[in-house]
Amino acid sequence: MGRGENEVKEGQEIAFTAPNARILIVDDNRVSLKMAKGLLRPYQMQVDTSESGRQAVEMVQDGAYDLVFMDHLMPEMNGVETAKAIRGLEGEQYKKLAIVAMSANVDQENLELFQQSGINDFAVKPVERHNLNEILYKWLPKELLVFEQEEISDGQESPEQEDLSDWQMDGIDVEVGMAYSDNDRALYLEVLTDFADNILENVEQIERALEDKDITAYIMVVHSLKSAARYLGAVTVADKAQALEADAKRGDWQAVERETPELLLIYRKLYESIAPYHLDRSYTGKRKRFDKKAVYELLVTLDKYMEEYDIDGGEEIVWALQEYELGKTWSGRRDRIMKAIDQFDYDVCRKEALSWKLALEKET
Repeated sequence: MGRGENEVKEGQEIAFTAPNARILIVDDNRVSLKMAKGLLRPYQMQVDTSESGRQAVEMVQDGAYDLVFMDHLMPEMNGVETAKAIRGLEGEQYKKLAIVAMSANVDQENLELFQQSGINDFAVKPVERHNLNEILYKWLPKELLVFEQEEISDGQESPEQEDLSDWQMDGIDVEVGMAYSDNDRALYLEVLTDFADNILENVEQIERALEDKDITAYIMVVHSLKSAARYLGAVTVADKAQALEADAKRGDWQAVERETPELLLIYRKLYESIAPYHLDRSYTGKRKRFDKKAVYELLVTLDKYMEEYDIDGGEEIVWALQEYELGKTWSGRRDRIMKAIDQFDYDVCRKEALSWKLALEKET
């Protein structure tokens, strides 16, 4: 395992797109999924996402992927177990499929585990643009790469940097977060919003794991928090979560009980810091009169997109559904579909779409 003969030379930037490449990102953290999708956007690839190892195995069987990015630490099936399951599928394509682990903890023990499970390479989280570029160049079939320019000379200007002088968020280093977002303001605001929306739920999970003395659940949630906070530039929260993850892994439950309240205190405060920059995703346009036939057709298309694990297509359908005045009868169904799409939950979205279709059929 290593960078190999196709390693991108230091100082060189490979500028390419790969419109015909299919990528699968597997991660149980919504912020990490959103960040990864955002960083991959300039390459114009077909990107699918999965929040669990078990679902990832099913998706690999259903579709022909060129590369899989696999988070290491996930509940139920971790990245190593998922990679082994994929390699164990019947068919030569599953032996050749490139799998790249994503992990914040890349030590010798993990490297050996990756190699033994059939993982080809690794990326250190949070993933930076240069590392992502290098991995894609190394592992994607060369016939899929469409080159635009191969090298940036010393005389060329670097991309314009975002003016951050008006950004004030206590507990968050905006420059660090924007750097991880490749200086993409829109992506950074999306990640900030998703992070804030998950704070209450994650706090409750940490408190429940602490109360139940469930060390496995505790490690999972603080590990996820560590990575998400790092992407934002919430350095203090990320460092504190990392230290508590280490305490829990050592079995030092006294340290966990002693230090967790401080983590939760500074974690909760981040919501107030992010609030002025929180994206309002509510629909503000003039709504059209409810059209049963049009909505039904949208739901049929949505089901097709979810069957194909096309989250971008699903987002387009959700936006189209928001254009209709649904009233109390149907707006709850739309809201549940919107939540499922936002959480990359294909199964729930399909169930909600099917239920709504059946209800519309009964009224026809």
